[in-house]
This record gives sequence, structure tokens and C-alpha cells, in this order.
Amino acid sequence: MNNHLEAVLKEKRSLRQRLLKPMCQENLPIEAAYHRYMVQLLELAVTFIEKLETHLETIRNIPHLNTNLKKMSKALAKMDILVTETEELAENILKWREQQKEISSCIPKILAEENYLQKYIITT
Repeated sequence: MNNHLEAVLKEKRSLRQRLLKPMCQENLPIEAAYHRYMVQLLELAVTFIEKLETHLETIRNIPHLNTNLKKMSKALAKMDILVTETEELAENILKWREQQKEISSCIPKILAEENYLQKYIITT
């Protein structure tokens, strides 16, 4: 049993030394058929590393999610009110436009009646 433990301890030391030794400039053999996938994998890894700070910030903001949802809910309620007011305003503008059309169509009639009355008053 003692010999076995000594062998494990020796192996542990060599493993620890291998882990401490940098693996720079060591090649990992990859079959040629998988080179295309390695390029895609490296692109994904680079993209992930570039966006890592954003992802971490998102995770940090999770505790604030409830307050952000409340703010968004309030903003949505304000937007609903503004939409309702805008719809009412649009309806009022359309009504005003119709009234203006009616008035502008009545003006020639009124002017014609005035001309007729003036002619009638002048002739009598």
C-alpha cells in the first residue's frame, strides 16, 4: 500500500510540473477534414471573447432586473397615454378638417346670397 501511495505522489508531482509548464508552440494534431470547423470555432471564440465584457455586464445587471422592469413598465404606461392622446388629437384634426371643408363649401353660397341681396337692395 505504501508503494502505491508513493507512486501516486510521484505521478502527482510530474502532473503538477506538466501543468505549470507553458504549452506555447505545441501543436495539436487535427485531421484535415476538421480544419474548416476549427476556423469556425476560432472565429466563434474570438467573437465570444470580444463580447465577454458585455455578457459579464449583463450578468451583473441581473439583480437590477426587477427595477429595470418597473422602469420599463412605467415607460410603457406613459407611451400608452401618449398614443391615446395622439389618437384623440388626430381625430380632432380630422373633425376640424371636415368642418373647414364644410365652411369653405358654404362661402361661395354666402357670397352669392350677399351679391343677390346687394343687387336686390340697390334695385329697390
